Amino acid sequence: MRKIMLLMAALISPPLAWADADADIAYREAVMKVVGGHMKAMSTILKGQVHMADLAYHANSMRDVSLLAPQIFPAGSGEGKTAALAAIWDEPAEFKAAMDRYVNAAAGMADAVASQDMGQVGPAIQALGKSCKGCHDDYKSDD
Repeated sequence: MRKIMLLMAALISPPLAWADADADIAYREAVMKVVGGHMKAMSTILKGQVHMADLAYHANSMRDVSLLAPQIFPAGSGEGKTAALAAIWDEPAEFKAAMDRYVNAAAGMADAVASQDMGQVGPAIQALGKSCKGCHDDYKSDD
């Protein structure tokens, strides 16, 4: 019985490993769409000075989702159909520094909005956009 169980586990393991990478990629893409949605919403609000009451929601949500971002690039999730570049895993210290800049910029945006000082909000959203662009430039394929 034990041999049969070990054989079944061995036969099932490779597809499960692949399924996990696909699931990690799908999850990462979903999280990044959320990030993009909040960024676009905040930019739209600030450009048009509309729905200003919603700005805090988006800034706080961006801060919260930024805490997930460093965790959505597990080892092995660079295989398969993904725009994530190998540099993420090949240069872990540099990638961590880029993620830290994003997390800090997202927190800064939430803090700036909470201050209700529009003089702080403009520079904060620029810093947030710069942190996003920095990661995309270095760690995301244009394909």
